[in-house]
Amino acid sequence: MEVADTGIGMDEETRKHIFEPFYSTKFVGRGLGLSVGLGIVKQHHGAMWVSSRPGRGTTVHVLLPCVQA
Repeated sequence: MEVADTGIGMDEETRKHIFEPFYSTKFVGRGLGLSVGLGIVKQHHGAMWVSSRPGRGTTVHVLLPCVQA
């Protein structure tokens, strides 16, 4: 699954920290956001990564394994 936007994107230094608990670029409000999301994905043996470039937007990629019934 991929979720993308066409926003301002992130520089490399910001991108390095996005999975840290309580990290935020906003003045007000700090949460667990992507760190919790990554934890959930890992518990299901999946992977999550983010690609972003300043001025080009951001894409969050999530891979989850297939399950046989």
